[in-house]
Amino acid sequence: MLKEKCPYFGRCGGCVWQDLSQQDYIAKKESFILHAFRDVGLDVQLSPMVLIPTGTRRRASFAFMGPHFGYNEMKSHKIVDITACPLLTLAINAAIPILKQTIAQLKSSGDCFVLDTPSGLDIHVKDKKGMPKLAELELLSTLNQESSIARVIYNDTPIFEKTPLPATADSFAQPSQEGENTLIRLMLENVGDAKKAVDLFCGKGTFTKPLIEKGLSVMGYDNSNSVHALGVNGNQRDLFRNPLIADELNGIDLAVLDPPRAGALAQVQQLAQANIPNIIMISCNPKTAARDMKLLIDVGWHIQKIIPIDQFTYSNHIELLAVLRK
Repeated sequence: MLKEKCPYFGRCGGCVWQDLSQQDYIAKKESFILHAFRDVGLDVQLSPMVLIPTGTRRRASFAFMGPHFGYNEMKSHKIVDITACPLLTLAINAAIPILKQTIAQLKSSGDCFVLDTPSGLDIHVKDKKGMPKLAELELLSTLNQESSIARVIYNDTPIFEKTPLPATADSFAQPSQEGENTLIRLMLENVGDAKKAVDLFCGKGTFTKPLIEKGLSVMGYDNSNSVHALGVNGNQRDLFRNPLIADELNGIDLAVLDPPRAGALAQVQQLAQANIPNIIMISCNPKTAARDMKLLIDVGWHIQKIIPIDQFTYSNHIELLAVLRK
């Protein structure tokens, strides 16, 4: 928790709960989960919340318009200019002044996505100009002089790339490395004696790879092209329109799901008909998680534990990891 409130709190649309005590803050976040499950007729017990430290958020989406660079006000397109954000990593905060100065010269409006990777910052600038002109290419190429910046992309056009990087900064990634490590640890602690698993909505293999390293036979499924990074352990498939059916799931003893905010309704309907003893569901939306888990509870699964993980610090969002056994 922050020792003192951020100077932009109350104007910036990112944080909404910095003014609460830690006890009240945790209770507020837990209530999002408890109410979501009560809405579908389930009373659940929560494990203690895992708090992710501030200063660890590795991705950010900044808005810009002319000389203004920062975050949007709550429910507004007005930009709150910032010089730093206490939630972000040191590397991103250090880059804010140079990004603001450089992007202001575009004299445009749009979004700047930043991801702090082990190789350096990945920057993706998107505005309304379309294909970049020579002047814009030359301007953004000056960021090559910044040692902390590994790649810059402008409207999907690569400007430079010092080292090969995977998916772009605006692609999905867990908000922090610490949060990702926590989810992986909790997932591995709850696989039981499973030997054969599927990782549904696997993305680039955040959970697939640790399961393989643990010795499980795993196949990951996702609609994203990033699934190809898993090689023979990845299968590109739209699980919303073409979920794995029950016959394909029989013989699997663990299903790991990390769906987007919309949940995994079509896939869970098939899981409910399959004979899988263990399910681990990771979700950033308690409402769709509760909806989907209710389908499983109704046909014989029980919730062994629900662990809240505060990945989205001070926002009105909360991550959870649920372990279900049949």
